[in-house]
Amino acid sequence: MIDYALTRPEIDPGRIALHGYSFGGHLVARAAAFEHRAAALVLDGGIYSYYDATTRLIPPWLLQWTFDGRDEDVEQALSLALTGSTSLRWALRNGVWTFGADSIPDYVRRSRPYTLDGVTQQIITPALVFDPDNDFVFKGEPARLHRELKSASTLITLPEAEGAGEHCSYGGRSTLHQYMYDWLDQTL
Repeated sequence: MIDYALTRPEIDPGRIALHGYSFGGHLVARAAAFEHRAAALVLDGGIYSYYDATTRLIPPWLLQWTFDGRDEDVEQALSLALTGSTSLRWALRNGVWTFGADSIPDYVRRSRPYTLDGVTQQIITPALVFDPDNDFVFKGEPARLHRELKSASTLITLPEAEGAGEHCSYGGRSTLHQYMYDWLDQTL
C-alpha cells in the first residue's frame, strides 16, 4: 500500500498514517514492525496477541483438546457453552469465517501465530492505541500493546459514557475521531 501511495502526487511521503481497527489493529502493528515508512499508526483496538484475546474465555482444558485434535469433542462442548454468550459466539464464528477455517478448533489453531511477541521492539513509528472501556473481545490487549511498544505511543481509553466504550467504539465514532485527528495533527 505504501509503495502505491508513494506513486501518487497528492500524497506527502512524510505524512502517511496507517489505521487498523479490530483485527486490523493487530495487522497494522505487525506490518509496522517491518515497514518503517509510515509516519503514524492508529491502532483502533490495539491487539498484542490476537490468539490470547480470542481464547481468554475458553477453558484451558478445552484449548488442550483443540491442540490434541479432539475437534468433535470441542465442537460439542462449545455448542453448549456458546448458547449463553452472544459476544463469544459471534467472535468465534466470525473468526472461522475470517480465517477461512473449517471449524472453531481449526480457527483457534490458525490464530495462534498472531502475536507481536518478539517484534514490538521493531516498531519505531509513533502509535495511537485506542482502548474502549467495555471491549469484550479484546479486553486488556490495547494496554498490553501500549506497555510493550518501544516507540512513542499514546493510549486513550474511550469512555462508555460517551458511547465509545464498545468494540471499535461503534457507538461513539465521533469521539474516537476527535481524539484521532487531534493526535494526528500533533504527530504529523
